[in-house]
Amino acid sequence: MKRFLLLFLVFPVFLAGNVFDLFEENMNRSSDYWSAVESFKEKDLSYRQYTSFWNPEVSVSLGTNGIIITEDGVQNFSVIPRVNFVNIYGFKLGLSFPISVNMKDWSANFEGTQLSVSRGLKEDYMVSRLQAEASYLSALYSLKSVKNSIFIQTIQDVFDWYYYTRKIEILSQRLQVLREKLSKTVDEDEKESLEKQILSVEQTLRNTKLNLEAIHEGINEEIYRETKELLSNITLPATTLEHREDLKALEIQKKAEEIKKKTWFLPYLPDLTFSFNYDFEKSTWSIGIGLQLTLWDFGERKLEAEKRKFQIVSLEYEEKIKEINDSINKSLTSIDNLRSQMKQEDIELNDLREVYETNRQLFEKGFLSEEDFILSELDYTEGKLTMENLENSLILEKLKYISTLGYDLEKFLKEGDLN
Repeated sequence: MKRFLLLFLVFPVFLAGNVFDLFEENMNRSSDYWSAVESFKEKDLSYRQYTSFWNPEVSVSLGTNGIIITEDGVQNFSVIPRVNFVNIYGFKLGLSFPISVNMKDWSANFEGTQLSVSRGLKEDYMVSRLQAEASYLSALYSLKSVKNSIFIQTIQDVFDWYYYTRKIEILSQRLQVLREKLSKTVDEDEKESLEKQILSVEQTLRNTKLNLEAIHEGINEEIYRETKELLSNITLPATTLEHREDLKALEIQKKAEEIKKKTWFLPYLPDLTFSFNYDFEKSTWSIGIGLQLTLWDFGERKLEAEKRKFQIVSLEYEEKIKEINDSINKSLTSIDNLRSQMKQEDIELNDLREVYETNRQLFEKGFLSEEDFILSELDYTEGKLTMENLENSLILEKLKYISTLGYDLEKFLKEGDLN
């Protein structure tokens, strides 16, 4: 008992309570999910620098020239703690607290508090803000899309586990019956036919077992039943793209593109910087204007100006709309096709049931062998499994359709919240 407990602690086994537990565990094991999370955090942080004027940042620098060491030793230097805490329309406001260090007596002198306001006058603030917002929305949709893909795959695994498990049971029974029937038959043609059937069943059984081994080990009958009950009555929401943040991102990028088109000449203008400084200790102020103008290059400014005139995002938006509509139409067509297949399978299932009932009566009267009766029963059981598998495929296609519309599937199913 102690050995078993030690083994359990060293090699923990994941025991899922429901499909959402499986989903969470699959997310935690997905590199795509964690990459999307990190990307979203990065874009969220960049966007919040524009949505919140209060952006505290503390830094320390060693004056203008840092620490200088000569033959006379270390020269006097300054340590300047800075606090930048406001960013409004590209204007950065901060405080600095310079401290001069005298190396002769290792004394430090606080030089007072200084206020600084700076901005790059050539900075395209509104374009940068719109691009940051678009990147945030795009990352948000990418994260949701990855989660939806993992969720759909989790449901697929649950359904496949049930199908392959039942399929193996049916195939194993069929193989046993065929072997028993082969051992009793004396007709050579029937023997040859049975041998071919056995080989075919053995091959299918091997492949089915291989497929089952590739599925998550934490799935069981209870999880399947709960999942099926959760999803059986799922309804399709209205076709709307209001939940597609990637489309909203492209719309915002189009606005940024329009601004860039109107200001296509910016690359040819000089880089101007403005700064205002006020020393509270000395009650003095200063204004600085910096300028840098490129007189000649290899065509970089011309290329940048031409790029600002292009409206590539508008084309991307139209392509994305077409791609989404194609996906929606494909999903709806697949749903209709699956419903048609279910109707056809229902007809075939009724035929199998009639054959089974007829064979049962013949078997009870002694006109049919036990092996042939069991085989007809297995045909009927397999037909019911095929029907259930089609029902599950329909559920999966509905989930794909809902995901294409931009809904968060976990939220959609847990809370019934479509917003």
